Amino acid sequence: MSQFLRNTHNMYQTNKQKILICLVLACSITILQSCGFKLRGSQALPSNVKDVYITADYIYAPLQRALDTRLPVYQLQSNIVESKDLNQADMKNAVLISLQPEQLERRLLSIFSTGQVAEYELMYSVDYVVSFDGKAPIYSNVTVAREYQDDPDEVLAKSRELELVLQEMRLDAADRIIRLLSSQYSQSRSLNSTDGN
Repeated sequence: MSQFLRNTHNMYQTNKQKILICLVLACSITILQSCGFKLRGSQALPSNVKDVYITADYIYAPLQRALDTRLPVYQLQSNIVESKDLNQADMKNAVLISLQPEQLERRLLSIFSTGQVAEYELMYSVDYVVSFDGKAPIYSNVTVAREYQDDPDEVLAKSRELELVLQEMRLDAADRIIRLLSSQYSQSRSLNSTDGN
């Protein structure tokens, strides 16, 4: 009889835990939905816009390559082109991103007691122009900041680390540019509708 009571009690505890887990999960999903949370890989533009043309001052610039890598994650087709190769027919249901030269600034954050630089703040920024369907261009800018610790005793390792940090900053900038496309698309539509009136 006591074995039966123990089994019943254990089964009751297990069911109670399952109900509690389901309740917590349901509350979490409700909270995420109510605040407007969306997955990062979700579509950035309407379904009829699939092609994104990317131009830069020189072909295959580092940020251009980063955008080329990241666009497929957002279900968009990347096309790296030179400005002279674009025609109006290509721009139907497409986006044109024209990248300006990237800028990298270093700002001193701290120094060692010897007077050598210990830490920098790296500021990576790029101006770009977005045009939807070959219509009114939208001028924009993206800035990414990172802290970078310098060690004068490890010059070769730190130069390689700096390259990796810059590559990471470019990927971050590419993601930001892509995520901004949705709001810029809406802005472009409203600009074109007011221009047409």
